Amino acid sequence: MSNPITQVFVEHITKLEFSRLPDEVIEKCKILLLDFLGIPFKASDLESSRIMVDSIAKEEGRCMVLGFGIKTTQRNAALINGTLAHSLDFDDTHRESSIHPGAAIIPLLLAFGDVLDGKSFIEAMVAGYDVACRLGMAINPAEHYSRGFHGTATCGLFGCIAAGSKVLGFKAENIENAFGIALSMVAGSMQFLENGSWNKRLHPGLAAHNAILALNLAKNGFVGAAKPFEGKYGFLNSYSAKTYLEKALEIGERYEVLFTGIKPYPCCRYIHPAVDLVLQSPWDVEDIMDIKVELTSAGYRIVGEPLDRKQNPENVVDAQFSMPFALAVSLLKGKLTVSEFTREVIHDTNVRKFMKKIEVMPSNELDKEYPKKWPVILRIKTMDGGIVKRKDYPSGEPEDPLNFDQVAKKFRSLVEDKIEPKAVIEFIKKLEKKDISELFEILDIKRER
Repeated sequence: MSNPITQVFVEHITKLEFSRLPDEVIEKCKILLLDFLGIPFKASDLESSRIMVDSIAKEEGRCMVLGFGIKTTQRNAALINGTLAHSLDFDDTHRESSIHPGAAIIPLLLAFGDVLDGKSFIEAMVAGYDVACRLGMAINPAEHYSRGFHGTATCGLFGCIAAGSKVLGFKAENIENAFGIALSMVAGSMQFLENGSWNKRLHPGLAAHNAILALNLAKNGFVGAAKPFEGKYGFLNSYSAKTYLEKALEIGERYEVLFTGIKPYPCCRYIHPAVDLVLQSPWDVEDIMDIKVELTSAGYRIVGEPLDRKQNPENVVDAQFSMPFALAVSLLKGKLTVSEFTREVIHDTNVRKFMKKIEVMPSNELDKEYPKKWPVILRIKTMDGGIVKRKDYPSGEPEDPLNFDQVAKKFRSLVEDKIEPKAVIEFIKKLEKKDISELFEILDIKRER
């Protein structure tokens, strides 16, 4: 390989500068940060979050745990904040790589927040998203999933290394060592689907936590594996059977933050186009006899199979990855918010009855368009006949975007009982002129009204 991927990534990280970023990139970073910040506050109410804080936040430090108003060590804060950010399945999604970059990269950056200004934060954020998303595209999402790996965890780790390297001002040798060290930390199993476990929530938190360990070792001269991406036992050759190396080598041709979508519903992104379709029109649910959902094989394996379990979710994680649950609730209640992902709704008799009407199947034809598109086709059979609907992109994607005001509305809905949202929103609007330490002061006010 004439231009090793590692070398190309390192050059991109070292050359990237805030002063050269287009205004639209800076504004998108603000939107993504605001979208991120609300989620940990809402997730702080979850049992898994409380257990995590009780288990690992006892060690005092200087870094804030969002939503809890406590401070702990840098690595522990990154781990907890990354976990909280992913616990509602409400965090940003990069479609072509099928990862959630912000849930890993932003907690990593917040762990360095006391020494960062807004410009440096945005600069490092862009570098992190570029590396994580380009790796996700190169690894081939469908193949990566089929081997049981969660790209948010695996690619997110390297995105955190890129962002952290920018923050620490690493030279090429340090960055290469950090990537090489991180290679031995790459993990994130899809086995959580078996029983709706909390493992998935941990994945971006572990990526941020492990990245800080790798960065600290590299900073002090610890030698990491050479060619961590392109080598014989490197990431791309070990974690996929069919890769697209050119996707990695094209890093810098565009800014991946601009191609990162924002979720309007707190569930797996593969479900969203179908939910968009049913919420766009009024329905007489009594008139619906059955619904057949066609989607890509990559999506089907996550939200459609095994059908018996998807039609009978037992817990919140099950529901977050159940196409039948999301469609049944959307049709019966006319909305799909955090409030619908509860044990009460999951075990509601009407919801469980309606889920039996919904069948999910993979489509070889739709696979041809993946991952450029995430198409879904609904075939709805009614008393009077049938309706066919199709959507290629979930709402919140660049083709159907959410603007700053819409994301601010989402943010308010998540934090309004915890903190005063207005000050945070105004801070984010002027992010490039601020110090991140000021943000923590705002996020720490009025935790209990």
